[in-house]
This record gives sequence, C-alpha cells and structure tokens, in this order.
Amino acid sequence: MAFAFCGPFLLLAAIPLLHAVSPAAPLLSVAALLSVLLVSERWKPSLPPVAAAETALFFRALPWVYIPAQLAVIFWATLTAAQPGASGAEAAALLLSVGVTAGVFGMLTAHEMVHSHHAGEIALGVLMLTGMTYRHFRVAHIYGHHRWAGTARDAGTARLGESAYAFIGRTVAMQAIEAWRFESRRVARRGLRWWRHRGVQDVAVYAVLYGAIGAVAGWRGVLFFLGQSAVAVIVLELFNYIAHYGLMRGEAGGRREPFTDRHSWNTSNGFANRWIFNMGRHSDHHRRPAVPFEQLRPLAEGRELPAGYAGSILLAFVPPLWRRVMDKRIAP
Repeated sequence: MAFAFCGPFLLLAAIPLLHAVSPAAPLLSVAALLSVLLVSERWKPSLPPVAAAETALFFRALPWVYIPAQLAVIFWATLTAAQPGASGAEAAALLLSVGVTAGVFGMLTAHEMVHSHHAGEIALGVLMLTGMTYRHFRVAHIYGHHRWAGTARDAGTARLGESAYAFIGRTVAMQAIEAWRFESRRVARRGLRWWRHRGVQDVAVYAVLYGAIGAVAGWRGVLFFLGQSAVAVIVLELFNYIAHYGLMRGEAGGRREPFTDRHSWNTSNGFANRWIFNMGRHSDHHRRPAVPFEQLRPLAEGRELPAGYAGSILLAFVPPLWRRVMDKRIAP
C-alpha cells in the first residue's frame, strides 16, 4: 500500500494541468483534496506495516521529491499570476490551490525534514518553509512546541474555549517571538556573532527572496507569493489548532504532568492518514519525534477526533459548533 502516500503528488500535479484547461479550474484541486480526505477518513482498510527495510528508502525519498516539486509549482504560479493578462479569478484560484497544497503537503514534508538529524534534510525542510515565508517554524516547533505542548507556555496549543480565529492570531505572533527569543539566548550563551542568529538570517533571506521576486515578477508577484504563504500558514495553524485543542497538562505539587498520549488529538486508522504522511498518529509523533512518518503507530490511549483532520478543520470554522462537539470530549 505504499502507493497510498503518492496522493499529494497527484493533487499537486493537478494544479498546472487544471490551469491549462481553465484559469479558474485549479480550485477543483482544493475541492478534490477535501473530498478525498473526508471520504477516505471513513475507509479504514487493514493496511500492512510499511516500515520494512526494503521500503525505507522509498518513503524517505517522498519528501525529498515532493518539496522541490511544491516549490516549483509555487514559483510557476507566482510568475503566472503576475502576468499582465492574468485575471483576478485566475490569481485567486492559483493562490488558494497552491497555498492549500503548501500548507498541507508542503508543511508536512518540511516538518518531517526539520525533525531529521541530517543537515541536508534539515536544509531541505527550511527551504520549503522559505517558500511559505515561515522559516522560524523550525525553531519554534522543535524547541518550543515539542517541549511545552499542553501548557500555557506553548503558543501552538489551543486553549479550551479558544476559537480557531483567535488561536491563529495569537500563535502566529507568539511563535515568531518565541523563536527570536530562543535564538537570542542561544547566540548569547554560545558567544556567537550576531549574524549567526537564525532570526537575523531569516530576515536577510526574506529580503533577498522578495527582492528577487519583485525584480522578476513585479509587485503582482510579490503580493501573490505573500498571499499563498498566508494561506499555507493559516492551513498549518488550523492543523495545530485541532491537534491539541483543550488538552492541557495538569500540575500538582509544583511539578508539571508529563506529556502523555492523551495530550494530542489523532485520526490514526483511516486511509486518509496516508495522504497526510501519517501525521494523524500525532500522539506517537510526540512520543517519538525523530521516528520517520511511515513508522508512526496508532496508540490505544490516544484521543481521536470526531471527523478526521479535514472534517474537524471545517468544524472549527464555526466556533459554537466546534465547542459543542469538542468540549464535552475533554475530560476534566
């Protein structure tokens, strides 16, 4: 069933193919993605393990190949939308379709790479994050979220009763601040030069990147690249919102409760989980963050979302309905 992980490539390839048919047609790729995830979440076939040694290279190669493909589509779409003859509908269709695929599959593959212990893979993950204007995620996620998830110190954990809209505004700002503070402490502790600060490096990279886009594609290209980045970040943070909503670690005797399998929401067993690189097995990822995605396992103690990730994200767009469904699932 290794082919099940190839779905992201099909949806990404559909964007330029649909654009060739009609300028607004790429929106169909977004509809197809939602439909596939919603329908296949209910299909729970008995899939064989995929961690065999003979298939390990195949699975590792998926993000290696996907990230350059996603970046190529992003820059193709930027140049296409920046053309003087491009209509608003064409630009909007490309912006949404490219932004959604970057926020789902681009982010998942970047996430896999930044958790790697290999410098080349980390660099590849950061390259993908650059295409989303979200390079600081590698610092905030690894050194903030994985340490403080389920506590008030973690910008990536949604509080009980917090809407998705409030969460996105809070987490985007706080993750950037946390990443900057962490880097400032690291540079000071190690006595490094100021240019070794990854936040400073990020600003420099963005200045060069957006300057180059402006020189090649003009202000239309700059706005498009910024817009697709915003869509990608919103999609990513909606995932973060539902992944830990309301699951806070308790404190007793001045000591914080350890992070357990029940502090993440999962969607572990549906076929749709293969399309999102097994990230539905989120509890196991927090337990073993360096383990390759194909080796993540469903955990008996993990909490399950009521409608998979896609259905739950749609539910989160209506905060009263989201709270009515989710709040009662959180044990006091």
